[in-house]
Amino acid sequence: MNGLITLTLLDLRFFAYHGWYAQEAEKGQPFLINLWITYPEPDTSVEQLDQTIDYTLVYDLLDAQMKKPRKLLEELAQSILSEIHDQFPRVSELKIHIQKISPPVAGLDGRLGIELLRRY
Repeated sequence: MNGLITLTLLDLRFFAYHGWYAQEAEKGQPFLINLWITYPEPDTSVEQLDQTIDYTLVYDLLDAQMKKPRKLLEELAQSILSEIHDQFPRVSELKIHIQKISPPVAGLDGRLGIELLRRY
């Protein structure tokens, strides 16, 4: 077997204190995260958790990262992807999409965010 498996964690909601502006750090705001983790398919049938990537460990990592306030979403995304790759070195591609659900922009009706893609 020589395929690729992509683990997805989609529409994860967090309340956190990331942002450049003082009110973001003081009041906090809701965030939405989508994460794609791609890794090589094992040579045998996947029947054990250690043959794959445990999404509960990934979620715990995300939760811990979201509790560390950052000024910029880019820094947050870089830190998350670096930690995932450190814990799961067989990963071949990581993509994260982080959105501010209620960004502090007057008159804006929508979400703002960033997406970071890394290939290893």
